[in-house]
Amino acid sequence: MSEFAEPTAEDIRLRRRKIFAFLYGSFIYIIGVWGILLYTVGFVGNYFGPIINSRFGGVLPWKSIDMGVVEPFWTALAINIVLLIILGLQHSGMARPTFKNWWTRIVPKHLERSTYIVVAIAALVLLQWQWRPIPNALWDVQDPFWRPALNWISFAGWLTVLWATILVGHWKVFGVDQVIDFLEDRPYTKLPQTTPEYYKVGWPTTMKGLWYWSRHPDFLGFIIAFWVTPTMTIGHLTFAIGLTIYIMIGIYFLERNLIKLWGPDYEEYVKTRAKIIPWFVKQRPIVLSQRKTE
Repeated sequence: MSEFAEPTAEDIRLRRRKIFAFLYGSFIYIIGVWGILLYTVGFVGNYFGPIINSRFGGVLPWKSIDMGVVEPFWTALAINIVLLIILGLQHSGMARPTFKNWWTRIVPKHLERSTYIVVAIAALVLLQWQWRPIPNALWDVQDPFWRPALNWISFAGWLTVLWATILVGHWKVFGVDQVIDFLEDRPYTKLPQTTPEYYKVGWPTTMKGLWYWSRHPDFLGFIIAFWVTPTMTIGHLTFAIGLTIYIMIGIYFLERNLIKLWGPDYEEYVKTRAKIIPWFVKQRPIVLSQRKTE
């Protein structure tokens, strides 16, 4: 008599779902997240110039924020604003609890975050693909010391974004933990009164690191990356202003949701910590309650 029972049809279906979830989640994180992140760093920083102007320029559709076909000013500005609005609507619309509650009726809950990232990447790719450069320069630093220094500061902004996500739950933010829980037969759990948007995200992590001094150090990193540049063109300025406005609007709605999620704990955090720029805590820090995620 065989020691192991024959797998049932349900077992086979579950195994196939797990294989798909593993491949899907891995591809989105490794190729999608890291691919678009690195490309965006090059796009914003105009680091693709040497490649675009070389014989390898036609191998891939390399594009930078100030490089490409120049169109009439108002045409380019209108197109760029529309692209920024599309990106903002996608990020904001899909992040709303109402949409997520509906969305998870269609998309498996363990793949919801990864699928959100797919759509976000598509919106960002559209922006980068169709972006129209407006090369009129507001400033152009050519000093041999300050030009690379400004580029390094901008790059440090991207590193700040990465480090901030690691501190608050990098794997959760990008959907990896949700897939791993599914593979290990752990139920899709969420905190009381939460939505899938806040699936096991470790707020409030406020007693050490970047999140102790600022409520949104990840957004600080983005702002540094967008605004610190040796050459600020009108096209680059449009990009920086548009995404900074989106960040400020996003913070307003995000904090409203987090106050509903964490209650007095997060309200106290809002009162005592700076919004974006790290600053001294306004009063003696209190130990915020840590709630179980499972």
